[in-house]
Amino acid sequence: EELFRELEFFRLQSQLDAFRGDDKVKIEAEVKKDYFSIKSRKELDAMISELKEAKLISLDLESTSTDPMLAEIVGFSFSVRPDEGWYVPIRFPEKIEELYGGRDDLTTILEAVGPLLEDPSHSKCGQNIKYDMVVLKRHGLSVNGVEFDTMIAAHLLRPELRSYKLDYLSEEHLRYNMQPISDLIGTGRGQKGMDEVPLEDVTFYAAEDADVCMQLTPILRKELTESSLEEFFHRVELPLLPCLVAMETDGVFVDQQLMREMSIWMENKLDGFSNEIHQHAGNEFNINSPKQLATILFDLLGLPEIRKRSTDANVMESLKNLHPLPEKILEYRKFQKLKSTYVDAIPEMIHPETGRIHSSFSQTVTATGRLSSSKPNFQNIPIRSGEGREIRKAFRPQQDGCAILSADYSQIELRIMAHHSGDEALRSAFAAKEDIHAHTASNIYEVPLEAVLPEMRRTAKIVNFGVMYGAGPFRLSQELGIPMAESKKIIDAYFNRYTGIRKFIDDTLAFARKERYVQTLLGRRRQCHDIEDSNQRVRSAAERATINMPIQGTAAEMIKLAMIAIHEILSIKQFKSKMILQIHDELLFEVPNSELDDVRELVVKEMEKALPLDVPIEVDCGVGESWYHAH
Repeated sequence: EELFRELEFFRLQSQLDAFRGDDKVKIEAEVKKDYFSIKSRKELDAMISELKEAKLISLDLESTSTDPMLAEIVGFSFSVRPDEGWYVPIRFPEKIEELYGGRDDLTTILEAVGPLLEDPSHSKCGQNIKYDMVVLKRHGLSVNGVEFDTMIAAHLLRPELRSYKLDYLSEEHLRYNMQPISDLIGTGRGQKGMDEVPLEDVTFYAAEDADVCMQLTPILRKELTESSLEEFFHRVELPLLPCLVAMETDGVFVDQQLMREMSIWMENKLDGFSNEIHQHAGNEFNINSPKQLATILFDLLGLPEIRKRSTDANVMESLKNLHPLPEKILEYRKFQKLKSTYVDAIPEMIHPETGRIHSSFSQTVTATGRLSSSKPNFQNIPIRSGEGREIRKAFRPQQDGCAILSADYSQIELRIMAHHSGDEALRSAFAAKEDIHAHTASNIYEVPLEAVLPEMRRTAKIVNFGVMYGAGPFRLSQELGIPMAESKKIIDAYFNRYTGIRKFIDDTLAFARKERYVQTLLGRRRQCHDIEDSNQRVRSAAERATINMPIQGTAAEMIKLAMIAIHEILSIKQFKSKMILQIHDELLFEVPNSELDDVRELVVKEMEKALPLDVPIEVDCGVGESWYHAH
């Protein structure tokens, strides 16, 4: 059983349980389900009466798209008791007339269930309920009183799981196999929309979703309590939902014309790189073909083969000092990626009605608790290269008389390290508001602060972040381009000066080896299964992740708490300003000029006090006509 659980063999576990006659197991065929399709106003009113009396309402929508900003509602499903559920259909192929006595069924249903869903005194649960909240927000309905989300809870309990889909959670916790969606809509080219599935079929599938979510809620709630995570769940993750719903529905404006001009400029740049590459190679070839490039590099130019004729970025970096071609290849690839991944792709994501991009923010992707975004992934928009930063010029206010406000935590991970480690040298530097990288350089090179050179500071910055996350002499020598012996001296000097950091790292690893988990300041956990793996590479990676978690995870908690507070105050005071993006340690706002001073003061205040540390917290604030100019 323990092995099956560790390897996530839930179907095999079910078979094993059934084989030995475990009567607690729910064999799919033996479970009687009482799912009811609502087809009249009388049945609708009776269902709503029961929902009003329930302690907890499980809610799920069926729709036409996985994109909540484009999805049309096909039906609603509800459950308040195990193995029971209702499905309220809106669109289905056999439909001849409106079912509920109104002008159109969707409006009638929204008016009927709206007050209940908006009432915070009626508790709700769901699986990825943010999706349903965004869809309903588009229809003018704010879902309040969300008490549980099974997907978020499952991720909090086991951030290493490969999937948090409802059918997967059902197999693991209920030993119950749900009906696959492919049974209803098929797969591939012949796939149907949910609104094309016969009512009887969709009723079972939809009600089952709400039912299984209802059954999972008490199980996952108990596990959260046993893992000391329930308070965290209700303090950080659940209250963040309304904020994320607002950010997703509000979206971000992107200047299409500017993106088009940038695309043309990059195309010309790529043409220039192509010509230079072919000149250096001595003949023309397909630059995007690793095989053809390898032939040019290793056969024609005679450059040394590294890792079996690989032409990846690391190999190109190693070869760039031997011949001009590898460096040109790196430049070409950088521009090509910027153009295809961002400059050309982002305008395609603009919503046809709002003219804005509505990214999706996920709480269940990263093990540290950091938010991730998709369509597009804003966290990955490059900022180190000038060309990458240029992309940010296209992100600007949609209306005149507004500006972009950027608020960014200053060196927050180092401040959190100072708090966790209690290192006096680091704490005193922050307390004195010194330049922390110059301070580190002064300590490493044993020179006065005023004698620190820019190159020394750059090295110290890399050391501060590298060593903090467990980078050894080899990694540091690669980062700095120096011999291993020299990088080892730098690391030794660093730990001799910052003894508290050395102790924190050692204590964290010792705790992880004993308890097999590590946690953040507020108690979010990450399992450390590989911390004593026999494979040195696996073990080293686990050690780096273990040291990283308390730092990055605490930073994630801090910005989430700030977001919750800021969103709440903006709503209560009815500001027109919008929080539009969260990227790492930065928050981005679209603000009318008339509100700039008030919003700036509010944002800085709430970010600084979100999660107090033993060192001062600083927030860098900028205002400009675009994200580029504000950051």
